Amino acid sequence: MKKIIAIFVLSTALFSCAGDKEKKVDDAAVPTDAPTVKAVEPAVEMPYTATYSSNFTQDVPEAEVKTVLDSYKYWASGDVDALGNLMGDTATIEGADGSTMHLSNADLKKFWKLHRDSLSSVKVNMEAWTKIRSDKGDNIVLTWYKEYDAYKTGKVDSATYHDINVVKNGKIVVYSTYKKPLK
Repeated sequence: MKKIIAIFVLSTALFSCAGDKEKKVDDAAVPTDAPTVKAVEPAVEMPYTATYSSNFTQDVPEAEVKTVLDSYKYWASGDVDALGNLMGDTATIEGADGSTMHLSNADLKKFWKLHRDSLSSVKVNMEAWTKIRSDKGDNIVLTWYKEYDAYKTGKVDSATYHDINVVKNGKIVVYSTYKKPLK
């Protein structure tokens, strides 16, 4: 990640230096009512057609992003009841192990309580998130974070995660997680 940022900064600096050789335009010479012209990109033929959608915006309410971020706080603090209140009446949980569960809210709380009770502490370092809305009407919050779990047995588990959270009517209805253990 640091290499990518360094390459981005270096290329930005190089391109900005190259632009200094161009002729400067006096801002006063450009009429304020002059129309702006945007270059038209040529159509690019993609090798695949999306089966769900390839048309997304960021028109997701901030309250729904907060709902998702609160869910991680409640998990870390061990407040499974508050976490459950952020979930829909039923939810689909797709685990990092490839499992898929469709659970009622009550069954989800029982499942999470059993797992959370095996942990003495959880620390979440949220690295990034973004929100996207599909042309199908789904509000999705994507998260990237590191989680450090200390079990009551003494075992410590740490991993990076990427999660997909689908939110409908202010409640999380799909939680899909991808895990890469830290070394």
